[in-house]
Amino acid sequence: MQTVTDQSVADLIIAEALLDSCLQFTDRGMDQDSAALVSHDGLLVSSAAAWQWHSLGLVNLLQLQLLRQQPLRSWLLADASAIRSRLHDADALRQRHAPYNPLILDHTRAQQALEDLVQQALQRDASDIHLAFDQHQATLAFRVHGRMVGRAVRSREMLAAAIAAALNTRSDDFHELFDEQRLSSASINLQVFTNGQPQGIRLRVQKSPTRNGFAVTMRIQREQAQIADLSELGIAVEQRQQLQQLLQQPAGLIIIAGPTGQGKTTTLAALNRELPSSYKVISLEDPIEIIQPHIEQKPVLADHPELNFANMVKVALREDPDVISISEIRDSATAHAAYSAALTGHLVTATIHAHDCFGVLQRLLDLGLVATALAQPGVLRGIVAQRLVASTCSHCDGVGCEHCQHSGSSGRRLVMEVLRVDQALGQALAGDTLGDYRQQLIAGGWRSLECQLQRQAQLCD
Repeated sequence: MQTVTDQSVADLIIAEALLDSCLQFTDRGMDQDSAALVSHDGLLVSSAAAWQWHSLGLVNLLQLQLLRQQPLRSWLLADASAIRSRLHDADALRQRHAPYNPLILDHTRAQQALEDLVQQALQRDASDIHLAFDQHQATLAFRVHGRMVGRAVRSREMLAAAIAAALNTRSDDFHELFDEQRLSSASINLQVFTNGQPQGIRLRVQKSPTRNGFAVTMRIQREQAQIADLSELGIAVEQRQQLQQLLQQPAGLIIIAGPTGQGKTTTLAALNRELPSSYKVISLEDPIEIIQPHIEQKPVLADHPELNFANMVKVALREDPDVISISEIRDSATAHAAYSAALTGHLVTATIHAHDCFGVLQRLLDLGLVATALAQPGVLRGIVAQRLVASTCSHCDGVGCEHCQHSGSSGRRLVMEVLRVDQALGQALAGDTLGDYRQQLIAGGWRSLECQLQRQAQLCD
């Protein structure tokens, strides 16, 4: 029996007379991942589990098709989540002109719609799900290995209802009524099945109004993800040794930089894994993304009057830590708190948004730290800047195929620059000659991030 792709299922037109029967069959078999639909041109598309657990129900659908005096043209297999999505979209389209309130839609079906969407994202190895809602439809896309792929039009009603229901029933930090035109940020906790095993998923949801609707971005966080060590991240041996030497320092500040979605949190967790088990490590995170054994992880709320990063650093200092890990330095108060912790004899690891290592220095100055203070020996120890660069799919040479989920890439590899803060850099920082010092480093063979990215781009071309 032929297996068809998710996109082929999405393109089918369902036999409207059998839509309710298909929905009932699929709802009954939800626990066994059974799903089926009949297209208007006589295709019966079902999941493999439907044949295993509900073959009689499939025969009933066949009989209903025959009663319409339309013979069955072919039997096809497809993923259950793709079938459910197509059925839900068809049902929502049928009810579009009926009185509608997304908050009273069947929560079981809405919950399943969101879980199916997340499963599709996981199958593509996506990091984010992007949804743009206008007055009539929702546009879906996935970010896979840094690229936006899988663009498709979906039912506005079903996806809006799925998000509203999840925020109201499966979020521990959403405390308001769902309003499409209100800016909000929250998390959703789900459990989905991947390869037959349940997996806890946390979605970081950002919702904001747009000109003619609203947009939702959902960052996928696998709470049960294993912590990779530095060697598993693909870091060059020389750079790995530099990072390990930085961690051997008794105190000081080590910063990891890069844009959003470039693996900073993963690298930060890998650094924490390198620390001796005898150390007391307090990690301050907003939100907690990777469960780290033997690390005291504390949730932080960036805008909270007490649970913000700057105040929580002060709390952590009173709890006798050896190392304080800060998931992001995003404001002046946190920057000063991290600096003070390093100055008072603690090892501090943190991330920050900056283009490269020298951009981190400028960012810290912009946040109010003084150049002479940063140049003080033993305070700022080292800076890491990184990017995740897509690797071209070897099966299609970047064109897009089934092996790479039509993304053109087969994963991403880490590109990194490491800057150790020594006396010469301190003098350049204090003397405002960082540009000259950077050129000297490059002339001496330092592997800058910019040069590595340019080289990677040439290889891709």
